[in-house]
Amino acid sequence: MEVGKSTEKVGTVEAADDRSSVEVVNASGHRQEVERNFSLLSICAVAVTTGNTWIAQGGSVTTALSNGGPSGVIYEFIAVSICYWLVAASIAELASGMPSASGVYHWASITAGKYGRVCGFFAGFWNCLAWILGAASMSAILGQQTVSMYALMHPGFVPQAWHIFVSFVICTWLCCCIVLFMNRFLPHIGNLGMLFILAGVLITIIVCAAMPHVNGASYATSKSVWSTWENDTGYSSQGFVFVAGMLNGAYSVGTPDCSSHLAEEIPK
Repeated sequence: MEVGKSTEKVGTVEAADDRSSVEVVNASGHRQEVERNFSLLSICAVAVTTGNTWIAQGGSVTTALSNGGPSGVIYEFIAVSICYWLVAASIAELASGMPSASGVYHWASITAGKYGRVCGFFAGFWNCLAWILGAASMSAILGQQTVSMYALMHPGFVPQAWHIFVSFVICTWLCCCIVLFMNRFLPHIGNLGMLFILAGVLITIIVCAAMPHVNGASYATSKSVWSTWENDTGYSSQGFVFVAGMLNGAYSVGTPDCSSHLAEEIPK
């Protein structure tokens, strides 16, 4: 009887600990609805695959080359990185103190005092809009690259605008279906995606460094890399050109807040 009571007491304590853990993590007051199957590694994998800076930077590098040239790519990236480092440091501090899937609008509601409702609304609105447009841009890049690869392998194929749109829709709905119906496999998909991304980065660096030597072409000079400024936009304002080219740098840095939105998906 005493052993049974002791076991029951231990089970009650563990259940209470689990409930208190859920209450602490779900600071927004929402009950956990799905199984929490992420770990620290899988959260980091989601951050890497969501930002996917290697693909995003490669797909938008032409924007920076037209808005500044080779040196513009470097200096615009440095300028964007400084801004993003400050943002990432703030997000890290807030996420460690108030972990919540709500993210930025939850923090704005708490830290803004009596203006919390207004700040939380606008923060949530712009953050939601940014995620929607960011996801759409990634699907558009993927759809365009898919059509381009098909056209490369089929010389008689003439790409049309609607081909890219159909590919964009397919990519978007494929991602939605994975999130809706494959919650249990999301951590594994993230880990696999991170492996492919890191391998792709390494292979790309090696190939880009070795190809000029293999083909007998010369490498770019230090002057052309660090001090060559090009403006192919048609605008006379060099400042505007620099800001427009910073888009490539923003894609290169990624989305530093994406992992904070999964703070409630880690069991402990």
